[in-house]
Amino acid sequence: MVEIHCHILSGLDDGPVHMEQSIDMAQKAAASGVTSIIATPHHLNGHYNNEPIVVNQAVGLLRAELRKRNIRLEIRPGQEIRVHEALIRDLHAGKCCTLAGSRYMLLELPFGYIPSQFTGILHELKVAGIVPIIAHPERNHPIQNNPGLLVEYIHQGALIQLTAQSIIGLFGRKVQKWCFHFCKENPFHFISSDAHDIHIRSFAMNAAYEQLGRRFGKELVARLKNNAWSLWNNQSIDIEQEKPKVLKRRLLFW
Repeated sequence: MVEIHCHILSGLDDGPVHMEQSIDMAQKAAASGVTSIIATPHHLNGHYNNEPIVVNQAVGLLRAELRKRNIRLEIRPGQEIRVHEALIRDLHAGKCCTLAGSRYMLLELPFGYIPSQFTGILHELKVAGIVPIIAHPERNHPIQNNPGLLVEYIHQGALIQLTAQSIIGLFGRKVQKWCFHFCKENPFHFISSDAHDIHIRSFAMNAAYEQLGRRFGKELVARLKNNAWSLWNNQSIDIEQEKPKVLKRRLLFW
């Protein structure tokens, strides 16, 4: 399995503090069937600033430790980039990086609101040849209340990553129900654990895939796994047939 969103690099954000904790996470991931991880420390979220050079150095250190300990897990660099008004400028200045050097970029919305310039940023990213992936939208309050917003972003070319812990209920029954209802009504494209440690916010991909498989079928699980591998290999993800034909607004009332 491929994890496209994971806080495994030590000392950069609210993930592991020390290298040994990163190693513990790597061992837990490998034991659960994860073979490939994109390390995505927070960037410009008001607390952490991790530019590409810092991320690449941390990935190099972790790779070296994994080789020493014979842990078979491939790590590539990325960022979880908070949406901000200077994002496009930062992109052209080389301060933002994509996932594993691909055309895909992981974006985080603030939890309490959606920046007014977000649709413009989606357009500018498309012009630049970047495919935005919206991380854990199920935790954004405006989208919780109006999932039609998220459908509009899909129509604008954004891809959607739901969090494994949300699907299994770690963030509460309300968020879990939102995920199930959205999955039923609309397409999404990835799940990832967004793991920060091995105790509370750990790797939960298998449990999430099991939940989705029981509710929505094995074809969905296969598609999500294939999408993650396509991203890892910088291949196109065909979403045209998955796009919602109409805005599904009745989720407002769940």
